[in-house]
Amino acid sequence: MQHQRAIVRNSLTRLRRGLVAGNLMLGLMLCLAVGLSLRNAREGDEEAARLTAENLATSMSSEVAAELRLIDNALATVAERYAKTSREADRPEVLSQMVAEQRVLLKHVSAVRVVDAAGDVVSEEGAPATAIHLGDRSYFERARARDATVVSEPLLSRVAGDWCIVVARRLINADGGFDGVVLTEVTSEHFAEHFAGMALGRSGAMSMRMNDNFLLVARHSASEPRSLKGLGEATVSRALRDNIRRDAAQGWYVTPTALDQVERITAYHRVPGYPFTVFAGLSTGEYLGAWYRQAAELCALVALMIALVGSVSVLLYRGQKREHEGRLAADRTAREQSLMLENDLVGMVRLRSRVIQWDNRALERILGYGPGEMRGMSMRDLYLDQATFDHIGRAGYGALRAGERFRTQVQMRRKDGSALWIDLSGMLVSEEESLWMLMDIDALKQSEEKAYGMAFRDALTGLPNRRLFEEKLADAQATALRADAGIAVCYLDLDGFKPVNDRHGHEAGDEVLQAVGARLQQTLRANDIVARLGGDEFAIVLVASSDVGAARAVLQRCLAEIERPIEVAGGHRVTVSASIGIVLARGSCDLAAVMRGADEAMYAAKRAGKGRIQIGSVASPDASSAVRPLVAGSSGRSLLVA
Repeated sequence: MQHQRAIVRNSLTRLRRGLVAGNLMLGLMLCLAVGLSLRNAREGDEEAARLTAENLATSMSSEVAAELRLIDNALATVAERYAKTSREADRPEVLSQMVAEQRVLLKHVSAVRVVDAAGDVVSEEGAPATAIHLGDRSYFERARARDATVVSEPLLSRVAGDWCIVVARRLINADGGFDGVVLTEVTSEHFAEHFAGMALGRSGAMSMRMNDNFLLVARHSASEPRSLKGLGEATVSRALRDNIRRDAAQGWYVTPTALDQVERITAYHRVPGYPFTVFAGLSTGEYLGAWYRQAAELCALVALMIALVGSVSVLLYRGQKREHEGRLAADRTAREQSLMLENDLVGMVRLRSRVIQWDNRALERILGYGPGEMRGMSMRDLYLDQATFDHIGRAGYGALRAGERFRTQVQMRRKDGSALWIDLSGMLVSEEESLWMLMDIDALKQSEEKAYGMAFRDALTGLPNRRLFEEKLADAQATALRADAGIAVCYLDLDGFKPVNDRHGHEAGDEVLQAVGARLQQTLRANDIVARLGGDEFAIVLVASSDVGAARAVLQRCLAEIERPIEVAGGHRVTVSASIGIVLARGSCDLAAVMRGADEAMYAAKRAGKGRIQIGSVASPDASSAVRPLVAGSSGRSLLVA
């Protein structure tokens, strides 16, 4: 009796240890599988948010740079014309006329003012205005000291009382004497209105700060619209300072925003050519909300499965301990295990020589088969092709026989022939048999593909955005190098687009942008590239194009398509035109220089009268871009000069 009791006790001890070890191993495997799945899902969501924020910051920095460049050109034009006026008596009239002309063009500035050499604001006729002195402003002294446009820090206007930045340039007369400065004021509210038009979500924010001292120039928060909080101050997080110190041009970080303590995924991009940096922040709570719900559901499921397996183990142990309840306990355990295997989430299949011997209800549901239909089928019938079947046979079974875990994501075939993504993992039962678990991750894969499209495609037109355009441009250059051909890079900016927005609203403007994007796609060849860079600016790459005449013909067709009337909401018909800059590139030239050359050529087309095509050139990889003059054709449209 004692011997039998010892045998039973030892048997129960071994059983208890085995059950504990098995439960721990199964729990660890489930936790590891769920943890890896959740980590991948979170990384995908965070990557999508980061790419979206970077795209927003990059697009807005380009728009800000374009506006400041327009102001810069206008002030330079006034200063140049003033310097060429030789008669002193004519200078006030010339200055007044130039200021009035440029004020009409600079609709995004709040004021264009003239300050005399003493620092006092004067009227257009030159008579003193109300006593407003700007000579003590730092930008006044900086403008006096250099022959270039200067930009101020954010400040309160002494004339209008609004927060603004000042863009100023000195006035030098024909005798070389300093006669004061001409300046413009751009309000913080103007930039905030730009920011409000971006897709920031319910808790996103966008701001612009000075590069050196982080002073806040403008800010828009979706939860606090039109707020003046922090303007002119340098209230920033430590993460912002650390990232700017590592890379001042562009980057991203995740931290609570110092002004409102909302945690955001924030990307920043320096405004090219000007002392500002644009910051775009998207709330982590919004981007990771679905992930938090998924994590809670999976954790609850894992906890349920671990609890279920633990219950089965306890029942098995008690059944063995109570010998007289052995059969009853064994039956109950079998039923509990069947419930676990026949779950509705994780598909399971037992294979012998890669032929299905058993499968559970979840697998039949996932693949669309009826009860028992899959028994006796070869796994080859479930894979899309022979190559995938062979790869799993080599890599999967090789890893399992080496005692390693094997897990992969692969596309399989449903009964109706459609493909779906499966998370596949397996273990060896014997030399010939193996057990595999299959989870349906098709919805997750589609979500990842959708996030990729949001990051690399313009949400309004569906065209590639700036990030994808630069990648496609590099690919086009590589293809042209292999074929010993050239490419034509074009920048296109719509003329007359702002009046459409002002008269018919932003929805009509969006319809115009969509129509222009669609017409460009229809007009260009299938292998050409068209992208929307931001605002009403587009970019085109004509592949295998090294002939000026051919490129001109394609772009003239594009202009003709753009100028056709566009019907917008309300039955209105509007027309716009475009100014196009083009650079012909051949060989391994610097793409950044090519893009700058196209941009400069486009602005030259605008200055020449708009609705034109202007060609620029990049002489070599080390040479700066230059714009060549154009001649007018018989139709009045500008023609490229070969």
